Amino acid sequence: MDNAKELFGYDSLAFFGKVNASISHELKNVMAIISETAGLLGDLSEMARGGTAVDPDMLASSTDSIIEEIQRGFTTIRQMNRFAHSVDTPVVSIDLMEILDLVRNLSGYLAFAGKTNLHTGEGAAPMALTCPFILQAIIYQAVVQTFQHAGPGAELDISVQSKNESTWQILVDRFSLNEVEAFPDDRITRMAASIGVSILWDRSSDRLEIDVPVSFGVAQGNGAAG
Repeated sequence: MDNAKELFGYDSLAFFGKVNASISHELKNVMAIISETAGLLGDLSEMARGGTAVDPDMLASSTDSIIEEIQRGFTTIRQMNRFAHSVDTPVVSIDLMEILDLVRNLSGYLAFAGKTNLHTGEGAAPMALTCPFILQAIIYQAVVQTFQHAGPGAELDISVQSKNESTWQILVDRFSLNEVEAFPDDRITRMAASIGVSILWDRSSDRLEIDVPVSFGVAQGNGAAG
């Protein structure tokens, strides 16, 4: 666990900054649309004051647009709060599907993002004692790098299954990079090792396998990296 806490340094700050930048860009887009629509409503009001007939449908459409953007802004802020609170406790027991759902939402704020599909397995929720912040940083980088390579038309399928009694396996299907890229790089390898996670990319099947210990403490006791 000490290694996980130590990774709350530059690598984690870089990830935190990158995600916050994408969130702030999304909120900026929301505010820009609201501002433009409010300007249009102002113009329509001036026209009405001048005696020009104003189409009620235009007023209704503009109002609906503002309401829609406000809701989008609230949704974005909720995801931002989820992300911010992921650093509250370095190591905690958490449902891995919650981490994957947050990663899917966060990656969706990127202009080049494709579609991420989550598939839930049968049986009990995939609970693991781990560092959610570092784990989501690893998965986020995998999603981002694929979309950077494949573009916004790409789709990723992510699922969780039980590999054995002590390990959950997160499967990222349709994962791909170009021929000169590798995953994980040194930085992600360090982050993964700090919480006992192992990563295997099978190029032949375009599948990324991320093995997550059911209990980070147990993984350390068994001699795993950490």
